Amino acid sequence: MSVGLAPRPANEEQRVAAVVKTGLIESPNPDLFQIYCDLAKDITGFESATFSLYDGEMQCAIAQTGRDPKEKKVGDKGLRTEHNICSYVLLDPEPLLMPDISKDPFWKNHPQAGPVGYAGFPVINKDNFALGTLCMLNKEGPKALNQRQIDLIKKITDSMAHLIDIKTDQK
Repeated sequence: MSVGLAPRPANEEQRVAAVVKTGLIESPNPDLFQIYCDLAKDITGFESATFSLYDGEMQCAIAQTGRDPKEKKVGDKGLRTEHNICSYVLLDPEPLLMPDISKDPFWKNHPQAGPVGYAGFPVINKDNFALGTLCMLNKEGPKALNQRQIDLIKKITDSMAHLIDIKTDQK
């Protein structure tokens, strides 16, 4: 089976340059971002939360919680294929929320679709580039977020972006 690439944001070239400038793909610093994944998991009640950055072709896990370490480790990279749901989060400043992936018209035929809850939030820096995502997954079944949870996770991603901006400016 051939797999294509996920669509890229219109500002992909500048966005990738901003990601590379952070230095986090080459040297992930999970200690800086672990608390955000832990908070996202606790606030949402989702099974797992992962913060990833995206360069031109790859997704790199920077911090995570609730995932099987055999499945994906911090620093692991994977291609941004059409099956990589989190890659699509980069395309819109609003979160991608799917209480049940198997009922979503676009994603219902995804190879891993099932009654799974998903929430993906873009991490947007001061220059308005979606550098990465904070994505939550609930494999135990469908799961929806209420407005308060959405607002809190948006605040978390704003804090993550601010931290990245500060660290990048200090470099």
